[in-house]
Amino acid sequence: MMYVVIGLIIAVAVVVVAMIAKKDSKERDEMVSKLTEEQKEFLKATEVEYVEKNAWTQDAIVAKVVDKGSKTDVRMLWYNKTIDNNEYMTITIADASIKKSEQEVHHLKVGDRVKMYFAPEKTVGSVIIVF
Repeated sequence: MMYVVIGLIIAVAVVVVAMIAKKDSKERDEMVSKLTEEQKEFLKATEVEYVEKNAWTQDAIVAKVVDKGSKTDVRMLWYNKTIDNNEYMTITIADASIKKSEQEVHHLKVGDRVKMYFAPEKTVGSVIIVF
């Protein structure tokens, strides 16, 4: 009986993860479809600059800005030339959070080009917009 319960918990977890991945994939496809050809080429041509082991900076385009009070969530599109996964050599999503004051000072809005710091192995501060 215990194995059945454990199996059900694992199955539910797999279904939830699959549903979230499908939602993110659909949102990414929608965001990418709104990019101009010039923006797509800009992302593909961006240089990856390693700043430390398994961490780099590269250009991205702001795709979504969500006001969260004193913070602002920023969803960016970037071209994955580094992580060998199912999104390798495609435009994909990265999320960052910045202070509302930073967003206002830099007038950050959808369509803006930004430099992002990306360190996928870090649990905190893995994606940062570099101003």
